[in-house]
Amino acid sequence: MVLNNKPQMFSAHFPSNFFYNEVEEKWSPFVERMKLPYQSVCDFMNAQIQSVNFPGIGLENSEQQREQYVITYPGGKEYEAVVNKNLDIVFKLTESYVSYFILMDQIGMYLRYAGPGLKDSGAQKKAVWMEPFHLQFISDAGFGMTGFVFQEITPRSLTDLQLSYAAQAATYNTFTFGITYNRYMVF
Repeated sequence: MVLNNKPQMFSAHFPSNFFYNEVEEKWSPFVERMKLPYQSVCDFMNAQIQSVNFPGIGLENSEQQREQYVITYPGGKEYEAVVNKNLDIVFKLTESYVSYFILMDQIGMYLRYAGPGLKDSGAQKKAVWMEPFHLQFISDAGFGMTGFVFQEITPRSLTDLQLSYAAQAATYNTFTFGITYNRYMVF
C-alpha cells in the first residue's frame, strides 16, 4: 500500500555559515536572552521556518492549426528555462520581532557586500550569492527520502511588517523571505 503524504514531512534549513558573522554577533545576545535551547542565530532562525513554497514548472506549448483541429507541440525551451527558481520561506514572527530583524540585517549585509556601495563602505568583498538552502523530504518513518540543495541564492523579498494596536492577542504571525536560486542539486 502506498501511503499518502503529510504536508509537514519535510526538513528545511540554512547551513551554519549562512548568516554573516556581523549578523551572528549582533543578534546572539538577543537570542541568548530568550533562554531558549538554541546554539546560534542560525539554529534559532532554522527553528522559526514554518513552510516553504516549493517552485513549480511552467511549460509553454506551441499550438498550430491542422485543418479544423488545433494541435499542441512541446515548446522549444529546455528544462532549465521553464523551472520557476523562486522559493518563498515563511518564518514565525518571534518575540520583539527578532526573527524579522535578523533577516532584515542579513539582507542589508548582503547588499553591502555584493552591492555597488562596496567601494565606499570599506568592507571586504564576499561571495556574490548567499550560502545554499537545504530542503529534505521525509518518509512516515522519519527517514530522509530525497532532498534539494538550492545554490547561488539571491534574496528577492522580505514581506512587510504589520504593526497594530488593534491586533488580537491569540494570533499566529508570520512573514515571508523570498529567495531566487540559480542551481540546485538533488540528493
